[in-house]
Amino acid sequence: MPRDDLAARVDDALGSYQDELARFAGLRAVHGPTVPDGAATDGPQLARRLRDLTTVQQPTWAWPLPGGEGRWRRIAHEVTAGTGRFPV
Repeated sequence: MPRDDLAARVDDALGSYQDELARFAGLRAVHGPTVPDGAATDGPQLARRLRDLTTVQQPTWAWPLPGGEGRWRRIAHEVTAGTGRFPV
């Protein structure tokens, strides 16, 4: 994933987390301490979103290759010499 795209997605995840914490803070102000602060419910979700940015397979904008997925896999295997990693 390009660095600027990664930074934008991290900012989006953190913004969502901060919005939820602010929402819970508003609920706590109205309803008192019986409302949780939100970190216990949204913290794990933030951690998953951040982890997925570097571990989940990202879609590509490439045009379909004649021969379908099998051809893509053969080409990737040839280019990476079967290691699954692209040469640097």
